[in-house]
Amino acid sequence: MLPPGIYPKVSVNLYETIDKTLRNIDDKSVGAIVTFVGLSKDVSTVSEKKVRSVSIESYKQEADKIIQRICNEIKQEFSLSFITIIHLEGEFDPCEPIVGVVVASKSRKQAFEAITRAIERYKKEPPIFKKENYADGLSRWIS
Repeated sequence: MLPPGIYPKVSVNLYETIDKTLRNIDDKSVGAIVTFVGLSKDVSTVSEKKVRSVSIESYKQEADKIIQRICNEIKQEFSLSFITIIHLEGEFDPCEPIVGVVVASKSRKQAFEAITRAIERYKKEPPIFKKENYADGLSRWIS
């Protein structure tokens, strides 16, 4: 299984990675596994413009450390059996996966609360930057 962190889009098939991760969770106390896949959208998140693609960049070394810290803290806070955040960087067409989060816990309540917290934190804390490239040829950094 890949450790939590940032990976080039060209090096990781996110759906296959999540599938392999799910198949390798073998803790017998797990009662719930929750997954989240974040996709690139075809309409801007900050305007109504048509999006041609989304570019994701990061300060990988720092982002990897922060993502790992987020996973460690959430694992402890919610007494999880497992958590990972795999975030891709590169150029993404609409509907392509950008990020995957997997959480395994004893109960569904823990799993849903933990995955929500993980999503909120990876959106704010690591140095990951998103640029929307519009159909009209313009672009805008939005995070």
